[in-house]
Amino acid sequence: MKTFLLSIITTLLFYTAGHAQNGKVNSLPPGRYETVLKQAPKKWTQGDIIILDDQRYKVSTSNDIGEYRFSATAQRIFFLSGPLKTVYAKTLTTGNQPSIILPLSENSRQGVDMVGTDVLAVLKKSSD
Repeated sequence: MKTFLLSIITTLLFYTAGHAQNGKVNSLPPGRYETVLKQAPKKWTQGDIIILDDQRYKVSTSNDIGEYRFSATAQRIFFLSGPLKTVYAKTLTTGNQPSIILPLSENSRQGVDMVGTDVLAVLKKSSD
C-alpha cells in the first residue's frame, strides 16, 4: 500500500513539476527536502537533503554538514562542501513548494555519478 501511495504521489509531483518550473524560488526554507527519482517511484539512495539554515545542509544518510549558497537570480544551489560538493543543482517550485532538482545531464557532464535519472527533492510540509 505504501508503494502504491508513493507511486501516485511521485507521479503527481512530477506532473506538477513539469508545469511549475517557471515559478521562481525566492528563498530556500530550512527543512527536509524528500528525494525521489524522476524515472521510478522510489527514493534516492543518497537520502533526503536537509537544509539546516541559510548556509548549511546535510543529507539524511550522513552526519557530514556542508556549506551551500542559494542564488535566487540564477535559481541555483551551489554546494561548496560536504556530501554534495560538485553536484549541479537547480531550484523550481513543485505544487507551490520550493524544490531542488539534480539534473542527470549536467551532473554527467561534470563527472558526477548519478543514478541514471534526475533526482527531485521537494520540501516536506510540516504536520502542524
